[in-house]
Amino acid sequence: MVNALNILGIKLRAVSDVWTFKKKDYDKLTVKVFVDVSKKYINVSKHKRILTPVINERIYLYINDIRLNEDEDEVFVVTEFYNSLTSQGKFPMFTCSCGIFGCGGFYIDVHYKDDIVIWGAEQSTYKKHLFSRGNIRLITEQLIIKLAEINDLRRENGLKANHDIEVFKTKLEIFLK
Repeated sequence: MVNALNILGIKLRAVSDVWTFKKKDYDKLTVKVFVDVSKKYINVSKHKRILTPVINERIYLYINDIRLNEDEDEVFVVTEFYNSLTSQGKFPMFTCSCGIFGCGGFYIDVHYKDDIVIWGAEQSTYKKHLFSRGNIRLITEQLIIKLAEINDLRRENGLKANHDIEVFKTKLEIFLK
């Protein structure tokens, strides 16, 4: 039986009730992006409606295969994730689906130490998560590719692109220095 426990930010694993510490025992961050394309009627005047494309995207983060934002009403704020690549501190990385952070959002407290990225999250099973910089880089690159595809899909459907891919690439470059 293997259990895990975080004490003062140090990840410990129990194997048959013997606790050991692995210096490079990082958590694993993964991301899944879901895109739904549909059409809906909107009112353009009191007597006229038009059929318009609607593109909804949902981004879920997983830590060790457990979804971080377990509540369906919590929305991942992509821009805050990229902001966290350039500085340390608390970032409102999840907000309520209504758009008001105070309604249902939560902060991720981000710190860097050598090659380790530390996330403190009140909403997760364990309060602190240790990631390798390589894991964060990989997720960041995968997310840039997916967000660029979503921007292309939005443009193809006559909608405005939502994500500033060039800004995200710049923030990734700063992170890698």
